[in-house]
Amino acid sequence: MLKRFVAALGAVCLFGAAYAADPWPPRAITLVVGFAAGGNTDLAARILANSMKASLPIPVVVENKPGAGGTVGAAHVSRSAANGGTLLVASQSETTMLKSNRLKPPYDIDRDFVPIAKLMDQDYVLVVPASLKVSSWQEFVAYARAQGSITYATSGVGTTAHVMSEHLAKELGIKAVHFPYPGAAAFRADLVAGRVDFSIDVVPLSMQLISAGKLRPIAVTQKSRDQRLPNVPSLVELGVFAEQYAGWTGVFAPKGTPPEIQARLRDQVDQMLRGSGGQEISNNGYRPASPRQGASDFAQFVASDQRKWQAAFQRVGIQPSP
Repeated sequence: MLKRFVAALGAVCLFGAAYAADPWPPRAITLVVGFAAGGNTDLAARILANSMKASLPIPVVVENKPGAGGTVGAAHVSRSAANGGTLLVASQSETTMLKSNRLKPPYDIDRDFVPIAKLMDQDYVLVVPASLKVSSWQEFVAYARAQGSITYATSGVGTTAHVMSEHLAKELGIKAVHFPYPGAAAFRADLVAGRVDFSIDVVPLSMQLISAGKLRPIAVTQKSRDQRLPNVPSLVELGVFAEQYAGWTGVFAPKGTPPEIQARLRDQVDQMLRGSGGQEISNNGYRPASPRQGASDFAQFVASDQRKWQAAFQRVGIQPSP
C-alpha cells in the first residue's frame, strides 16, 4: 500500500513539474476587448474564448475595457506580461489605423505587439433611423444637402466608421457632426431613437434592427451588393467610394511573447476556425478567416493594412489627435 502511494505521489510530482516547466498555458487567459459588450469585436472574442475553454484546463475570460476608440484596452495589454496569458482581440481601429489617427498614441502596434492570427472579416452598411424621412440613397443625399449639417454616431474617434463617414461627407460636400460613443450597443440605441441622423455599422449587427423596421439601410461599403441586402446599392457601385471599406478582427499578444507560445495560440485559433467557432462566426453574419495561418501571414496583412489606412486618412483629411 505504501509503495503504491509513494509511486502515485511521484507521478503527481512529475506531472506538476512538467506542467510548471511548460511556459503555456498559464493559470488563466484573459482576452481583452477595447469596446463594450455587444459589438463585433466582443462577439469574436467570446467565440474564441468558448473554443479555448473546451480544449484548455484553465479559465478563459473576456474582459471589456472600452474607451478612446478601443485604445484603453489595447494599452492595458501592451503593458501585460508576454506569457500568453493576456491577449488583445482587436479590430483595425485600435491597431492598423492608430498611427494615422494619433500624434502620441499610448502604444505602438509594431513595437508593443505581435500579431497572432486573424479571426474574421466584416462588411458595413449605412443606416438611418426609421423615423427619418429617407428610404433611398437619392433621398439621403437630398436630405443631407438640404440640411447642410447632419449628425452621425460611431464607437469612437479614429474608428473605421469615423473615417468612412468623413469620407462620405467629403464626397457629398456636406458637414457631418461626429458623436463618438464608448461602444456600438450604446450608439445604436440613440440611432434607433432618432437622436443622430445616420451611422455606418457592421452589417450583421444592423440586420436585426433593419428586419424589425427600426433602421433603414441606405448603402453598403463593399465593392458589390451584399446578398443579405440585395436591393441596397454599394457606395463603390454608386461612384462615391473608389474602393471598398471592410473591417476585420484578430488576436495580438504583447511583444516579447516567445515564438513557441505564439505558435500554440495560433493553434487555438486554427482549432476554433476549423471547429464550431468558425461556423458560429458564419451564422452571425461574418466571414471567418482562413484556418492554418502561418507564422507571418497575419503580420504581413497588418503591415499592408497600416499602409492602406494611412492613405485613407490622408485622402479624407482627418488630422491626428494629440
